[in-house]
Amino acid sequence: MAAYAMYRNTTLGVALDQTLEDMIAEGLVPKQLASKVLTQFDKSINKMLSRLAKEKMHFRAGKLITYRYCDNVWTFILDEVEIRDPHRSFDTALSKLKIVACDGRPAGMLGTAPLARGSTASRACLAVENNSDSD
Repeated sequence: MAAYAMYRNTTLGVALDQTLEDMIAEGLVPKQLASKVLTQFDKSINKMLSRLAKEKMHFRAGKLITYRYCDNVWTFILDEVEIRDPHRSFDTALSKLKIVACDGRPAGMLGTAPLARGSTASRACLAVENNSDSD
């Protein structure tokens, strides 16, 4: 099963990628091994987040800037977002929030009927972009 590579833009993914690039530059690992490490990272982080990430957050956006659906991936970009989390508080609204949601079902099930309401088989990555100086 191919894993989504969207978590490579997280702090952990960027650090791993930079470390591998440094090791390639120093001749410590070949490019093929670095590629295999990144592929394993994609598989592992997708697997662990689908098991461990069970928290729910509520949010309200002032405006939906754009949305897109391509290759079973939804992308939403929202403006002026208030987030409510039962475990922590956020003092100010975010100027911008990007949500990327992918179908978490195994590849063989992607063509099957939609998931039941409330199913946890989907997973989403939230990338917060707080760009208050833009416009």
